[in-house]
Amino acid sequence: MTRRLTIYVPIFVLLCAALQLPARALSDGAVSGVVRDAGGAPQIGTLVQLVRPDLSVISQTFTDDRGHYSLPRIIPGVYGVKATAALFLPTLRENLHVAPSSKLVVNLTLTTLYEAFRWLPAQPRQVDEPQDDWTWTLRLSANRPLLRVLGDGPLVVLQEADGQNQALKARVSVRGGESGFGDGGVHNGFEMRRNTDDTKQLLVRADLSQAGNTSLNTVVGYEQQLSPVSTLKTVAAFLDRPEIAGGPDAQGLEALVFRSAESLDLTPAIHLEGGSEFEAIHLGGTEVASHPFGVVQVKAGDTSLAYRVTTSPGLEGSGQLDRESTLVPAVGEADGHLLLEHGLHQELALSHESGNVRWTMAVYHDRDEHPMIEGGGTVSEADWKENDLLYDASTDTLRIAGEGYSTNGIVAELRDVLPQDMWISVAAAMGNAMTMDAASGSSSAAPASLQQTIAAIHPGRAETVAASFGGKLQGAKTQWQASYRWQPGNTLTAVDSFNRSLADPYLSFYLRQPLHYRCLLPNGMEAMIDVRNLLAQGYRPVLTSDGSLLYFAQESRAIEAGLAFSF
Repeated sequence: MTRRLTIYVPIFVLLCAALQLPARALSDGAVSGVVRDAGGAPQIGTLVQLVRPDLSVISQTFTDDRGHYSLPRIIPGVYGVKATAALFLPTLRENLHVAPSSKLVVNLTLTTLYEAFRWLPAQPRQVDEPQDDWTWTLRLSANRPLLRVLGDGPLVVLQEADGQNQALKARVSVRGGESGFGDGGVHNGFEMRRNTDDTKQLLVRADLSQAGNTSLNTVVGYEQQLSPVSTLKTVAAFLDRPEIAGGPDAQGLEALVFRSAESLDLTPAIHLEGGSEFEAIHLGGTEVASHPFGVVQVKAGDTSLAYRVTTSPGLEGSGQLDRESTLVPAVGEADGHLLLEHGLHQELALSHESGNVRWTMAVYHDRDEHPMIEGGGTVSEADWKENDLLYDASTDTLRIAGEGYSTNGIVAELRDVLPQDMWISVAAAMGNAMTMDAASGSSSAAPASLQQTIAAIHPGRAETVAASFGGKLQGAKTQWQASYRWQPGNTLTAVDSFNRSLADPYLSFYLRQPLHYRCLLPNGMEAMIDVRNLLAQGYRPVLTSDGSLLYFAQESRAIEAGLAFSF
C-alpha cells in the first residue's frame, strides 16, 4: 500500500500542476497596440513598458517595423502603459483595467513638446459652458494630451484611458414643454459621436418632434486633422418645420444648412480660423445665402488679442459650427418675400488669464440687416393678408423682420473658477438694440395694424448687465446653472446681437441630474430641466385693429423638461 502511494502521489501532483498551468494562462490578460507619432506614422523600436500604479516597471518590450507591440501574460489588475522614444516626450496611459482572459488594445501617440503645447485649445472652453460630454467641440485630436510631471521627475504626456474616451458614444432623449418659435411639441432626440481614430470625429444628431405634424431636425458633422497644425470641420443640417406658415399660401419651412471651417496654428502664438455657411430656405419661395467668417488670434503668455469677423449671427468661429441655437436659420418675411438676418460683425477682443480668473474687453461694430423679432398672440386675418410675419401654430409664436441698423459697442466679461467645481461670470455691454416705445407697446394704446406696429419698432441705444453662476456637485453629479441678464424693458433684441455667448435674457436656469436608482433604472439615465425668462419679463403688448392682442418680447418664457439615456 505504501509503495502504491509512493508511486501515485507524485503522479497526482504533476497532473494537478499540469492542469493548473493552462488555467492560469487562460486567466491572464494581454495588452497590445500600435505606437504612432502625431502625424500617424508608426514608430519602430519604441520602448513600451507595463507599469504598476506607482510607476514601477513590471515588463517591457519594443515595437516592431509596423509600430506594433504586445505585452502578454498579465495578471488581472490595474496598470499603466508607458512608451518612450528618442526626440519625443514619454507617453503614459493610466488606469487600464486588465480583466481575466482579456485582450486590451491600447494605441499610443508620441508627441514633441511643441505639439503638446499646440494641442492645448487656442481658445479654452468657457467656464460657464455646461460640462456636457455631448457638446461636440472642435479639438485638434480626439485623444488630446495633457502634460504632467511624475513623481520620479520626468515630464510625460498623459492620455485618457479607453474607458474615459470611448470610440463610440450615443444618447437618446425625450423632452417637452413650453418652447420658442419653431421648437414645439414633444421631442425625441438621438445623438451619436464616434472617434474613428486619434485624428477623426463623426457626429450624427437627430430630433423628431410631434406637434400636429411631425418636425425633423438632423445634423451630421465630420472633423479631420489634416496635419499637425491644421484641422477641417464640416457640418450639414436639414430642418423641416411643417407648422410654420408665412402667408395665405406658404405653409411648411424647410432649410438646408452647410458649414465648413478650417483652423490653422501658423505658429505657437498665432491661431487662424476661416469658414463659411451656406443656407437654402424654402417657404412658399426660396432664399439662398452664403455667410463667411474668420478669426485671427495672437497669444503672448497669458494675454491674447483676437480679431473676429462674421456675417451671420451666432457664428463667430469653428466652435459654433454645430451649436443647435445657431443652426436654425433666422428667417422672417416682408411683403411675402423671405428675409434672412445677416450683416457684418467686426470685433477686437483683448483677454487675459491670471490663475482661475479670466477677463475680456472687446469693442465691436455691427451692421445688422433684417433683425428678427419674436412674439406671440392671436394673428388676425388682416395681419395674414399683409404677408409680413411668420407664425408657428405649435407654439403660438410669431416672428417679424425689423429695420436694419448699424452700431458701435463695447463688451466686458469677467469669469472666475471657484472651489468645489463652481464658477461665476459677470458681463456688461453697450450698443444698439431694437426697441418699442411704451405708448405703442401698451394694451391701453389706440389699436394699431401690424404695419403700424412694425413701423413703431426702431433701433435705440441700450445697455445690458448679466451674471451667471453654476457648477457641479461631485457627490450627486448634479450640473446646474443660473443666470440673469437685465436690459431695458423696451428692448426686443439683444445688445451685441451677433454674440450668443452672453447669458439668456432675464431669469433663467438649467439643471441636469443623473438618476441613480439602479434597481429600477439603467445606468446613464438623467433628468433635465431648462427654464428661460421664468418671470416673463420684457413683454410688450399690442392691441391690433380687430381687437386681438399680440405681444413682442426678447425671450418668451419657456419651461422644458425631459429624460436622457447615455450608452
